[in-house]
Order: sequence, then C-alpha cells, then structure tokens
Amino acid sequence: MNSTVTTRIILADAQPVYREGIRSLLADHQNNYQIEEAGNSEELRPALLSFQPDILILDYDPAYFDADELLQTLSVIPECKVILISSQKKKVDIFRLLDGNVYCVLTKECKKKDIHQAVCCAIRGEKFFCTFALDLLLADRKKTTTATCCPPEGLSARETEVIRQIVTGKSNKEIAGAMHLSQHTIHTHRRNIMRKLQLHSAVELCNYALETGIVKPES
Repeated sequence: MNSTVTTRIILADAQPVYREGIRSLLADHQNNYQIEEAGNSEELRPALLSFQPDILILDYDPAYFDADELLQTLSVIPECKVILISSQKKKVDIFRLLDGNVYCVLTKECKKKDIHQAVCCAIRGEKFFCTFALDLLLADRKKTTTATCCPPEGLSARETEVIRQIVTGKSNKEIAGAMHLSQHTIHTHRRNIMRKLQLHSAVELCNYALETGIVKPES
C-alpha cells in the first residue's frame, strides 16, 4: 500500500482498554491510519455516517452493539469493510453479520500478525479468516449439517482446491503460487466456481465450504 494513502478505521469495542490495544497495534504498522472509536451502538451509528470509514474493526457484543441496527447502517455505506472479532462465548448473530460487508473474522486469541494481515486483506478487498475463527464457525455449522449432506456437485478437484485456498484468505497471486498456476487461471476458476454455485461473494463461498465439508477442522 502506498504510504501516502490514509486508511480511515473505526474501532468499535465496549472496553476502552481493548480499543487502546488495537490502536497501539495499528500504530506499529507501516501504513497510515486515521482512527476513530465507538463504545456502543449509539456512538457507532453517527461515527459510521460522519467518518465514512474504509474499515470497521468490531468486537461484537450483543449487549452493546445491536445486529439489526448495525446491518442497516452498513447497508448505507457498503464500501466500508468489516473486520469482525468474535469469541467462543458470543456466537449469536455472527452468521447474520457475515452478510454485512464482513471481510475478515478474528478471535481474541489471534496474534498481532493476524490483525495486521486482516487489515491489509480488507484494504485490498480480500477475505481473511484466522484459524481460530474457521474452527469456531465450522463447529457451529456442524450442528446443522447432517452426515447425509450431499457432496458438492459439478466442481472439479482443482476448483475444490481453489475454494479451500480462498477460504484461508489467500489472494489470487498467493493461490496461483501455491497451486503453480497463473493468476489468470485462478481468476477464471473463481469466476466459474461462483457461476456454478450461484454465489455472489466470498463470504457466501466460505459458508458453502463450511456447510458441504470442503473445509475441514484440520484446515
């Protein structure tokens, strides 16, 4: 990212100490950030509308942030990319929020490098799900997925592997390197996958991968 470009970020967390911690982590990075904070829904809505952030880093707690109000506000500023921080004890509405511009999902067990990677991915318009988040989401999906769930149909082995790579948050360039293919080929695979599955976003693709078992816990 060009160092002259400033990325506007809102930190939304009910605990000031956590907001300060994320702010300190971002200050260590080479990118330029302009940061605002919000401690609850009442503070977040006007901040989103007036500050028009590029990224919202949200530690979702239903006691302080209303999911319905948040989704409604985010629909007005669809260019804002959300980095969602979830925890084992607070999975309520997480899947609903995945439809609200969520590009990255982290947990509080994540390390500093995960936060930096999530921010960089969001800036580039890419997805990032940390290992803890994938396990968390997959565990919840398993409760609603039966053993007789039909396997993916119409997908080649290579397309299935591309899906696995996408779910880990890799860019087209990184996937191309890992699979020893050109970026153009990966782009074509992504387009064909979305067409075959009739999906419209990487979040929908991630949910599909979790539901059908393409992504396993050991991934």
